[in-house]
Amino acid sequence: MDGREKIKKIMEAEGLSAKQFVDRVRISQGTLSNILNGRNKPSLDVMQSILNAFRTISSDWLILDSGPMYRQKGSEAVQDTLFDVRPIDKEEQPVSSQPSVNRTADELPVSVVIQPQYPVKGRKNTGDTPKPFRTVEKIIVYYSDGTFEER
Repeated sequence: MDGREKIKKIMEAEGLSAKQFVDRVRISQGTLSNILNGRNKPSLDVMQSILNAFRTISSDWLILDSGPMYRQKGSEAVQDTLFDVRPIDKEEQPVSSQPSVNRTADELPVSVVIQPQYPVKGRKNTGDTPKPFRTVEKIIVYYSDGTFEER
């Protein structure tokens, strides 16, 4: 079954008209029309939008063409599918020296490094005496959405 037939099947199973489907999935009517008429195949973005709009549709069925159309409800043995997100238990959290991207700047750990007053082995001797203490002048926090904040 190709993507066009799967979209038709979802619309039929959910009892939606084309207008209701595009409103729910948040794609244009032209995109849906091109898919249903066979001019275009559904893109990955369209498939992801469908999965976001219909959380009970199985991503394995929609994208990989395997398994049932709907996710199994109430079954303890349901496997994670392509787009499932599950919280990590505290015991499962990986130990990393990198800060978590979901933490705010106020939650990030701050480490202070004090420069030793004696030359460090392996450092080039530039004639400058190492400074015993340093102060932080500026902190820049970069966020995953491309924005940043100076402190």
